[in-house]
Amino acid sequence: MTDSEIEQWVLRELRFAGNIESRELCVSAHRGIVTLDGTVPSRLSKAVAKRAALKARGVKSVVNNLRALPLRNLRQTDGVITKAARAVTAVMLQPASFADPIGPIY
Repeated sequence: MTDSEIEQWVLRELRFAGNIESRELCVSAHRGIVTLDGTVPSRLSKAVAKRAALKARGVKSVVNNLRALPLRNLRQTDGVITKAARAVTAVMLQPASFADPIGPIY
């Protein structure tokens, strides 16, 4: 089996895997050793791609050079945490006042 045929089998398996969302995926083969390059949206996609490549006909091993991008949700969560920390800090820095704002009742 030629390297080109192995690459085609790997690409076919990647299409059938379904969980791999990438437009920047490069597959190369040399004597049955497949190298995956590019970026994918998550570590899960990276693992799924490797498993799919290992299933392809003629593959002896896989070198997984895929990069997983950070999740967008984590960036949004970081912003929320930062805002909450600022609000808590602002409240904590205010002087404590135990006086009733309406006034004492006698």
